[in-house]
Amino acid sequence: MDSALNRKHGFPIFSTTFEANNISKKDDQLASFYITEEDESAIRQLATDPAIGEKLIDSIAPSIYGHRDIKTALALSLFGGVPKEHQHHRIRGDINVLVLGDPGTAKSQFLKYVEKTSHRAVYTTGQGASAVGLTAAVRHDTLTREWTLEGGALVLADNGVCLIDEFDKMNDKDRTSIHEAMEQQSISISKAGIVTSLQARCSVIAAANPVRGRYDPSISFAQNVDLTEPILSRFDVLCVVQDEVNEVLDSQLATFVVQSHMCSHPDSEGLEEEDSSALGGGVDKKQNLIDQTLLRKYIYYAKTKCHPKLANIERSHEKIASLYSDLRQASCIGGGMPMTVRHVESLLRMSEAHARMHLRTDVQDEDVNTAIKVLLNSFISAQKMSIRKSLEKSFKKYVMSKKDHNSLLDHLLSTVYAKHVNHQRHRSDLGIGSGSNTIRIPRVEFESSARDMELLDFSKYYESYAFTSKFLLEKDTIVSKN
Repeated sequence: MDSALNRKHGFPIFSTTFEANNISKKDDQLASFYITEEDESAIRQLATDPAIGEKLIDSIAPSIYGHRDIKTALALSLFGGVPKEHQHHRIRGDINVLVLGDPGTAKSQFLKYVEKTSHRAVYTTGQGASAVGLTAAVRHDTLTREWTLEGGALVLADNGVCLIDEFDKMNDKDRTSIHEAMEQQSISISKAGIVTSLQARCSVIAAANPVRGRYDPSISFAQNVDLTEPILSRFDVLCVVQDEVNEVLDSQLATFVVQSHMCSHPDSEGLEEEDSSALGGGVDKKQNLIDQTLLRKYIYYAKTKCHPKLANIERSHEKIASLYSDLRQASCIGGGMPMTVRHVESLLRMSEAHARMHLRTDVQDEDVNTAIKVLLNSFISAQKMSIRKSLEKSFKKYVMSKKDHNSLLDHLLSTVYAKHVNHQRHRSDLGIGSGSNTIRIPRVEFESSARDMELLDFSKYYESYAFTSKFLLEKDTIVSKN
């Protein structure tokens, strides 16, 4: 009998109990993450690909066009660094990411994708979340008449990811309550006689909108968002997304959306390759993408089985120290993203995450260079437009590598191509020219612009897919494909 209900109602009430010999789950949410021997063999084979890092980033949210900086940050956050215990002091390994940008730039879609990809994820919104809902609540049990403790979103996401949309809509008091959870990864409770600490070992990925609705590059990052420096310094990566008008990129985006809708239709299995390729060259090559089921297992396997060590980065020690010193000076002048010693730890966490992407046992200089590039892009994008160019020039020595040449050359050629498109359209409006859609760019013009940026090697770029998918090389002329 239930004595509490007996006293309440004045007549005997029996408690309901279940006795079972066997219990089986009706729906196992982690079934898609169980790794068989065949899966492990496929994962190991995939890790031997020299371009596995690029493939993993391309496979993050494949239905969203562009935003490679956000996809890189999300990939690093999903893999995460290695947590460390040092003399009763714990250093987190999870990577926190803040995405700030204009409306309609797929911020919420990125969060929803991470929710479906991670093995444990809790999604909430700043408008409907309170400090108690994010951390923990003390509730009075009506049956036992005792105080019980219930974990919030950050506690439920332990060893996973907590996703917070509309982060700017939260109250300041509610945001202050998650300071401890984001850095120490614990939540201290002292309510109703209950004094304890709950674990909140999770990554925090948040999305926010600017104060004025759209991001204003003429003012600093701190003026664009209503967030305090203590909360901003707890984010390892800040991604600024601007909805800029660009004729070439807008055309490629529209082409990507059209093809995505065509391929997503239930009756699109018989769609011919030539029909989809006729839409244009702005669509990513699908054979470079990893199957999403295998991708989820790859991430889960890397997080549970791979723990890279910071042992072979002797040559990067001085580089990290010099970079941190230069960033501190630049942050005082620019007034953008606050730079603290936490970002040195962020650099090491991202290096470990990049090593995990390759299933390495040790962190290499290549991993550190990638982390430096992500951190610098985050820092420079949070600065005013007036000083971005000078910062890019002064920090170029830290990010230049052989692998960056092709991406820089591709961006430069896209800029030259856009200029020629505008020029040809102006000539057509005046009735001058043949009316052909083919764009012919003098090779000298492109290469001279590249040499101004100290880019001297073009042979590998002309052989890359980034070039051959959109252009042809005819002696001294670069011809666009239609």
